Amino acid sequence: MTFELWNSLATTATFLVVAAAAIAAIVQLRHMRSSNQILVLDSLLKESAVPEFAEAQHFVFTELSGILRDPAFRYQLVQRDARVPANQAFMTKAFLVGNFYNYMGELVKRCLLDAEIACEYWGQVTTAWDALLPIIAITRRSDPRIWENFEYVAVLVQDYVRAHPGGGYPRGVRRLTVNDDWIEADTEYAASIERRPEG
Repeated sequence: MTFELWNSLATTATFLVVAAAAIAAIVQLRHMRSSNQILVLDSLLKESAVPEFAEAQHFVFTELSGILRDPAFRYQLVQRDARVPANQAFMTKAFLVGNFYNYMGELVKRCLLDAEIACEYWGQVTTAWDALLPIIAITRRSDPRIWENFEYVAVLVQDYVRAHPGGGYPRGVRRLTVNDDWIEADTEYAASIERRPEG
């Protein structure tokens, strides 16, 4: 064999070794990214499952709109030194929810959490955004960046819901039959509650 042939074979072998190493590195990076996504998802699921978060989110969805009618509450949102303990407790709940979704938005923006996974698991982010919108507007009077990652993930969820009106179920996969055996009884019960006199 000539020197040129040996040189060509050595160059080809080197190329193959480098190519194999690059492919192995790409595969390993994918596995690492998947592992990181699982850890991030697990962390968020645990954080959103604690009773304090559930209580705070319930407050935001059901009671916050009434409390926002109080001008003292709105004033205290931006005047920290004027906050009274009762309003501080309400704000703590609202901020817990807003900060959670803001943190999630940051993770999605930095590609540490897949956007589609976030949209499928936390579709209620838009409900939280709508409920917290008055607080966002008031606090953004002084800083327009407040909860911008929350806004980002709310936009993603809105777009996802618009693109998947029937949910995220894979197209082309058959569905199972779901019989609603209690629909008539539950409809009748709900109507009876609405007819009851208040008091």
